[in-house]
Amino acid sequence: MKSSTLLTSVLALAATTAITAISLPAQALVELKGAYSLFSTNPSGLNDNFTGQPKISQMQALSFDVMGRVPLMPVGLGVRHEMFSRKESDGALNSEVDWKRTSFLVNKRLIDTGIYLGPVATVSFASDFKYRSANGTTRADYKTESTLTATAGVEAGFKMALLSAGIEAGYLHAPMGNLRDSAGVEVVDGGGSKVNVDLSGTYLRATVGFGF
Repeated sequence: MKSSTLLTSVLALAATTAITAISLPAQALVELKGAYSLFSTNPSGLNDNFTGQPKISQMQALSFDVMGRVPLMPVGLGVRHEMFSRKESDGALNSEVDWKRTSFLVNKRLIDTGIYLGPVATVSFASDFKYRSANGTTRADYKTESTLTATAGVEAGFKMALLSAGIEAGYLHAPMGNLRDSAGVEVVDGGGSKVNVDLSGTYLRATVGFGF
């Protein structure tokens, strides 16, 4: 009888421990994420002033995040590095965008158990944008001033042990500044106005991660 009572108590304790473990937030102190993103954009400064060249309407990006979490701290802080690219071709004509962006990253997990959900934002502190216009073997390279860009979005996904997978959707605010040629001279349009590049638009990001 005593053995039966003891066994029942042990099973009850094990069940309670399991339920408690499942219900507690599964928070890693350090989280690493890799991602593939699609950005919808209409850089009129490029599309309108390089007439005849294929127009840019979308960018892809490979990126990675390093996120740190401190117990009892309400937000996560980290760094995101993104590598954007897009090449449009029409016969011998080519338009190509290459942009590397590094930013501070902050998120807030409103839900953080087996699934996670919450807002996420970035503010850049380093930017390297290049645009190439080519016609056959003739090409011209351009760049923009380094300027402030930011994103705001929502992320959601699930976690299984140390691994995670999810999506992030939001808006990229990216006024890139005035376009310059390879010599650093500002490019002007037919009316003498400076050509300003704006890559702002919506984005969708698929992520996989590892936490420890």
